[in-house]
Amino acid sequence: MNAFDIPQEEFLFSKEAECSVLSAVLTQGPDAYDAAASTITADAFCVPLHRTLWQEAEKLIIAGKHVDVVAVMEVLRGQEVDWGYVNELAQNFTSVRAARGHAAIMAGYAKQRALRSAAFEVSALARDDELTIEQRVGASVLALESVLEGRASTDPRPMEDFAAGFIDRLMDRADGKTKPGRATGFPGLDRMMPNGMGDGKLVVIAARPSVGKSSLAQQIAERHASDGHPAAFLGMEMENDEVVDRTVANKGRVPLDAIQTGQLSDDDWSRVSEAVEAIRNLPLYLHDVPGLTLAEVASKARKLARRHGIKTLVVDYLQLMQGDPKKDRRFQLEEITRGLKRLAKQLGITVVLLSQLNRDVEKRTNPRPQMSDLKECGAIEEDADVIIFLWDHAKGQDGAPSIKGCSLAKNRGGARGDVALHFEGQYQLWNQSTVSLAAPTRTEQQGRYTKEF
Repeated sequence: MNAFDIPQEEFLFSKEAECSVLSAVLTQGPDAYDAAASTITADAFCVPLHRTLWQEAEKLIIAGKHVDVVAVMEVLRGQEVDWGYVNELAQNFTSVRAARGHAAIMAGYAKQRALRSAAFEVSALARDDELTIEQRVGASVLALESVLEGRASTDPRPMEDFAAGFIDRLMDRADGKTKPGRATGFPGLDRMMPNGMGDGKLVVIAARPSVGKSSLAQQIAERHASDGHPAAFLGMEMENDEVVDRTVANKGRVPLDAIQTGQLSDDDWSRVSEAVEAIRNLPLYLHDVPGLTLAEVASKARKLARRHGIKTLVVDYLQLMQGDPKKDRRFQLEEITRGLKRLAKQLGITVVLLSQLNRDVEKRTNPRPQMSDLKECGAIEEDADVIIFLWDHAKGQDGAPSIKGCSLAKNRGGARGDVALHFEGQYQLWNQSTVSLAAPTRTEQQGRYTKEF
């Protein structure tokens, strides 16, 4: 293995920095490795031999074994390696402190190479006529942003560094200065997930079609905006005007069908006027584009966070999003859910992702959804911090309200449980109910619900 067996176009690197870091690791072992590994990975080495030496030394250190030139030679025995060069490399003593600084130099060159690689990828995407212009732009943005997603240069810190900050945060919460998360408006849910709608969280609301997941998420986003936390609703199914219709019906308690037909009574007109005034200055932002990609959602979210400081982003809904057409659909959806979780953490927002459930839930006597009902994408269960299932517990007939089952099936760091929700479909209005969610039969579920009303 030649020390400089690298393509000519890859000469954007520092031989001296790479040799210095390896010299330190091969002579001083774990201390030097820890100093460099907080900044670089094996990919930061441009020379293949250097990369191989780092990887083998890393394996030995992680396994708790002694590391020096002889140990690495033993691991690589039988391979064509210029051992004279390796011996010479180890004889150039480098301090741990120098290794840390030289690793930072390597990291800088690695980012320059990554940027150049991303530029080539963007150029190729620009010529790929199989993709839409929106898909090409979105993929290009992701390629360029990935250059900045390098390894953090900070080291792990001991618990004592966090203790004082914990007391300060706790006191602020006790005094009402801060809250761990944003309220949904449903006391039962808020008690079980006080931080469920907090920064960096991915919240999934899943249901079969027409159960009301979009309406529920819309009311939560509206609640956050009303509480002074800007929110956005990215709809791939409903148009913006339809979202506005529902919002006015919700705020003004005006029948949605009356708004849609324009056949309003004098009292309805009065309430519409009051509702419009109430929502006019809400920091709630709407966008209706079908088939958004992860890159497009990320781009719009960053712009909304930068310009308007949004804290809640509703994405309606997962199965309508587009992924890389060259990949399997299941893999596409897994990339999307993991990307949205990463986006929530990067921007410090709550991402509320809506998802459909598969048809299996309709085949069971008990309509309560299970994790296995999540449609097409098992990664939802892994990536989401909170998973909320909705189902029809008792459907209202002839305009009567319905009772929806609401199950907090996953709640990272919190409690799980069920809450009954009272849904007035004509107003698109949700409230918590006191009804028991003991499973009804299908006949009972389809019958008119009259208790409490």
